[in-house]
Amino acid sequence: MKKLVYLIDLAHESKLGLSSDTMPLQLGLIGAYCLKEHGSKVDVRIFKFVGGFLKAMKKKKPFIIGVSNYLWNINIGYKFISEIKKKYPDIITVFGGPNYPEELKDQIEWLKKHPYVDFYIYKDGEISFSRLVGELLKNPDANSVKKLKLPSCHSLIKNKPYFGELEPRIKDLSIIPSPYTTGLMDDFFKYRLIPMIQTARGCPFTCAYCCEGENYYAFVAKRSLEDKKAEIDYIVNNIKHTKNLRITDSNFAMYPEDVEFCRYLSKVQKKTGYPEYLGCSTGKNRHERVLECNKLLRGAIRLTASVQSLVPEVLKNVRRQNISLEDIMKLSDQVSDSVTNSYSEIILALPGDSLAGEEKSISGLMDAGISNITQHQFALINGAHLNLPENRKKFGMKSMFRPVQRSIGIYSFDGEKFNVVEVEEICVANKTMSFKDYLEARRLYLSVGMFYNDRVFGEIHALLRLLKLSTWEWVSLVHKNINKYDSEIKKLYSDFIKDTKNELWKNEKEMFQDVGANIDKYTSGEIGGNLIYKYRALGFVKYFSNVHKIAFNSLREYLKKKNIKCNEIVEDLEKFSLLQKNDIFNSKIKTKEAFGYDILRMIEDPSLARNNGSLEDIHYPIRVSIGHTKEQKESLQRQLDFYGSDLGGLTMLISRFPIKRFYRKVEVIK
Repeated sequence: MKKLVYLIDLAHESKLGLSSDTMPLQLGLIGAYCLKEHGSKVDVRIFKFVGGFLKAMKKKKPFIIGVSNYLWNINIGYKFISEIKKKYPDIITVFGGPNYPEELKDQIEWLKKHPYVDFYIYKDGEISFSRLVGELLKNPDANSVKKLKLPSCHSLIKNKPYFGELEPRIKDLSIIPSPYTTGLMDDFFKYRLIPMIQTARGCPFTCAYCCEGENYYAFVAKRSLEDKKAEIDYIVNNIKHTKNLRITDSNFAMYPEDVEFCRYLSKVQKKTGYPEYLGCSTGKNRHERVLECNKLLRGAIRLTASVQSLVPEVLKNVRRQNISLEDIMKLSDQVSDSVTNSYSEIILALPGDSLAGEEKSISGLMDAGISNITQHQFALINGAHLNLPENRKKFGMKSMFRPVQRSIGIYSFDGEKFNVVEVEEICVANKTMSFKDYLEARRLYLSVGMFYNDRVFGEIHALLRLLKLSTWEWVSLVHKNINKYDSEIKKLYSDFIKDTKNELWKNEKEMFQDVGANIDKYTSGEIGGNLIYKYRALGFVKYFSNVHKIAFNSLREYLKKKNIKCNEIVEDLEKFSLLQKNDIFNSKIKTKEAFGYDILRMIEDPSLARNNGSLEDIHYPIRVSIGHTKEQKESLQRQLDFYGSDLGGLTMLISRFPIKRFYRKVEVIK
């Protein structure tokens, strides 16, 4: 009889949605390789939802439970394993994932802190897990197998470490069967989950804040084209609830193989409409190849031009080499007239960062024309070089703890209820940035999110570009005017800073106590969640007319300071913007309107400004129709069905899908 192997990647579920809305690809790869090696002896089943896992446990206990360890699910996974091991001590538990220390002494402490973990698979898991399963099939005594010190297997016996040497990395990913074509992922197509694939593994860059910045990941292993084609075909034939696809590669579209794959994906897209949107992290160089892939997929790729900072000292401290601003500008120009979502990431409070540094990075990206700027928190994660004690001390890092967004819940096992809260440690100050400046940088980023990202006021950006004026100076003025023009938006900002402070604790123990005492408010979304996107959603949906008024009043003030008179086109732009974006989720609005300037050309043709064009070049009347297209209406409804239309759902939608794809289509009436 086959031995049961359960693999769990448990997601928190609440009114805010799932903590992770993707199919559990990594467990699928581990399970598929295990079946390849031991298919006649084991039955592998993968679980993402707590209910399904507990139902299976009641029906039949497994021989082995494998558990994924990420920042957003370690506590839920370990809590259930703890309860299960108390009842069934003979079940063998194997954990694995990137949320694990790099230093030997820290690894030993981690295992001591998690005594119900029998084995930890260090780094890539397919071969090591499969070999471990093979030994346990021969001898189910866990302690005997621990003493073998199998490669990449870490374990303790009476607090004494038994650690095997590191297993060499897989050089060709095609030796791992696809979890899709082998049927391991079939059950997940029933749910509102986004398919996820991996075409390459590894990263040649050495960023010190990332767990892939070490030499172990420097080699990039790849899958064959035939394997990738087969996976896409299988997904297309089984997908029900979404037309989105996610690719986990660290640098997708940077290699020739990616262009070849996108050619095939383009054929599939033409035939089926899938993928409508491709979430990925595109390559940090080879922008011409990235743009070729995006063109093949008709603007479906989320283009990334991540810089993390534009401050030289910060880049030096984090071992980062950036894409040039010239390349970012070229990338921005070539997608400015499309629905493509181009964005760049910066990380707040990196070593050497400051409030002035944040402003420099944001202004530089705005000047380059990038359409989305994402400010991440600097999380002190396991496996990252900067998280080492000597680096914390060197850069004077001060950290606080906060609950991971959407990763809080109330659960039960065998009649016992318990709270589970996932936690992350983030840097909130360093030698060059005070906590006060950290808060102001967060507040500034809220302004960037509400007044700049997703080209929410792209027509203002286009006008300023044509007038050779700085978009950053306008956004900076908007930010300073927040408390001047509108009491509701003033309160919105005040509430945001209050919530930002309230989501931070000096130690984990206090955080767990306080969150546990308000667990219902967290799971309902009354407090917590992704604050930036939560407040962006409020600004975009509930207060858009207020935000719109501030934007254009600030524009008039800015132009007056620059002694520029162009009231007629500003009036046109204000009307144009409201018609295109107000009440954005209402797909019934459709109108025709006349303007005295060719606003569309100004927005869609960046060469007009680059070639020293002027307002007179577009000063002629046009008449346009403004309304959602049939495709937009279908996509809008699909995303609302997937995420929901309440505040929690809209927050998720805005954070996962480019909202500018829903701006009403503007077409010139001949």
